[in-house]
Amino acid sequence: MGTSAVAEHLRQAKLEQRWASLCHGLGTEEARADVFDQLYAAYSAADRHYHDIRHIEHCLHEFDSVRALAQEPRALELAIWFHDVIYDGRRQDNEEKSADFAEVHLRELGADTGLRRDVRELILLTRHDRTPPTVDGKLMVDIDLSSLGIAPEAFDANGDAIRREYPHVSDADFCRGRADLLGRFLERPRIYYTDFFRERYERAARANLCRTLAAS
Repeated sequence: MGTSAVAEHLRQAKLEQRWASLCHGLGTEEARADVFDQLYAAYSAADRHYHDIRHIEHCLHEFDSVRALAQEPRALELAIWFHDVIYDGRRQDNEEKSADFAEVHLRELGADTGLRRDVRELILLTRHDRTPPTVDGKLMVDIDLSSLGIAPEAFDANGDAIRREYPHVSDADFCRGRADLLGRFLERPRIYYTDFFRERYERAARANLCRTLAAS
């Protein structure tokens, strides 16, 4: 087994252990493992370049920093796992499809109605089309956008990875669409809803967005 294969095996094992801990008490061990396998396969697919397992790892890392701020941390962590499980650059309903996927599999695991509802609502907030109404909603959106505030070279690499997920779109159309999206974030009074993420990433995120828009 090569070095990269070993690293991937360790990553999968670590994430599977985390998933099992998160889902303790839900469904059977076999059912939990089956859902994990489906999630991992989706995020490891060949057409995933940004919305992949590394994005989920990044979001989970950010979640760990704010777990104590969450009102329903289990729902928030589950939403992170499911929020991009369905991702197709040709579609406009990826969040809805991901929420449906979560609903089906959480129901199979025996999650109660309240938990399923909370997870669905958190996933749908990653459409970034409205102000989150709850503390957990604000955390979910900020976690998803935390990558806007990373180091410039990593931010640019993410931009290249996102571009690879839209091979069907011309360069001109992609640049126009990305500029529109980033511009909407930049127009907000604040990109991040929570003070924690604002203090950590707001300045760097605005610098990354301004630099990217100036070059487009």
